[in-house]
Amino acid sequence: MLKTLIFDLDGVLVDSMPYHVEAMQHIFDQIDVYMDQQMIYEREGEKTIEIVRMLLEKAGSDDDRFDLEAIVEQYIAEFNLIVVLHAFEGMPECLEVLKHRYTLAVVSGSDKPIVHNILKRMYPGLFSVVVTGDDVVNGKPAPDPYLKAVEMLAMQKSECIVIENAPVGVQAAKAAGLCCIAVPTYLESDKLHQADLVVTDHDLLIDLLLDLRSAIPEACIK
Repeated sequence: MLKTLIFDLDGVLVDSMPYHVEAMQHIFDQIDVYMDQQMIYEREGEKTIEIVRMLLEKAGSDDDRFDLEAIVEQYIAEFNLIVVLHAFEGMPECLEVLKHRYTLAVVSGSDKPIVHNILKRMYPGLFSVVVTGDDVVNGKPAPDPYLKAVEMLAMQKSECIVIENAPVGVQAAKAAGLCCIAVPTYLESDKLHQADLVVTDHDLLIDLLLDLRSAIPEACIK
């Protein structure tokens, strides 16, 4: 029986990734290093410090030249300065309904200050468990963030469904042995092929979530 819905944050609950990209671009401009913006979308969900490390490597820059933790701190400050939060249309109302049917959780690769600030402002009091990139040693695509959430929820894996939008997040959910529904917010649908079920947009996602009726989707039953 389905008891828990575990949501990714950026790209699932809030349309925030363009601001993450813009904030990181500002920092890379300051350190005078080229940044491949598409890489952030493709690696969305990983811990920020790992994304920074990969961006530097792709630019051919030696990451030993930089204080990666300082870059992350500057990025968090920049993000909080520029972000204009937008929930995906219908998601707040959807979750207000779902909270009476299921236990709700968030598993995000973003940094703890960003995650908790967004949830406090956009989805206050809805989530029983929140796991951020700062709460685990190994972030997505490792299964650790989702395994930690399941442990904190005291649920069986068969009682949970993950809702993701990024390949790295889908990979993490499947590695944790969880059913995963994906919505292609910023990338093409085929990038999410590892998910048990891919819906084309948030309208269809909301319809699906509201009609689950405590049953695991057939796509998740192997």
